[in-house]
Amino acid sequence: MKRLRSQIIEKFHASDDVSGSPIIPQRIIADLKRAEKGNAIVISDVGAHKLWIARMYQPEIPNHTIISNGFASMGIAIPGAIAAKLAKPDKPVIAVTGDGGFLMNGVELATAKRLGLAFVIVIFHDSKYGLIEWKQLNKFDRTNAIEFTDPDFLGFAKSFGVKGVKVTHSDELLHSIEEAISSQEIVLIDVDVDYSENVKLSKTLGDYICKL
Repeated sequence: MKRLRSQIIEKFHASDDVSGSPIIPQRIIADLKRAEKGNAIVISDVGAHKLWIARMYQPEIPNHTIISNGFASMGIAIPGAIAAKLAKPDKPVIAVTGDGGFLMNGVELATAKRLGLAFVIVIFHDSKYGLIEWKQLNKFDRTNAIEFTDPDFLGFAKSFGVKGVKVTHSDELLHSIEEAISSQEIVLIDVDVDYSENVKLSKTLGDYICKL
């Protein structure tokens, strides 16, 4: 079991330092983990990023990584971060969301500001319903009606009095998250993500299955 666990951990960390623009999900998760140092409450919204969080994010404290499963309700990230910060005001809180999920409840930034809360929002930005795209490509090898037009997320954040940061390259990511956590205010980090890794992961996992 120790040897198997070592192999799994090695695979998880194989892409931790992959550099580039846009940024692969594995690198975003690795830098998120480096920045929060195992102490933050992480709330995951629903979308392609959720599968990467569930697969690769290694929590160190019970009840500090909350993922919406079951009904898998998109839009949980911002309300969830508000609830987490109210419940544990001394803990850093990070809401991880896709752009689609954020658009469903992003206006709750008004509630967070009114309550005087502080947390970090990391948006995996691809201007698509990434999880639906992933499933369509796996099943049909093509996509349909999954793209949409995003607003200017930094301008949106500013309209609520929230600081916004744009990250387009992996070299900018770690510092941006660390600075946001230490700022003691609401900070939205808009990250351009490379979701070409999704289908690659499906193929890798598929190769593990014995075909009868």
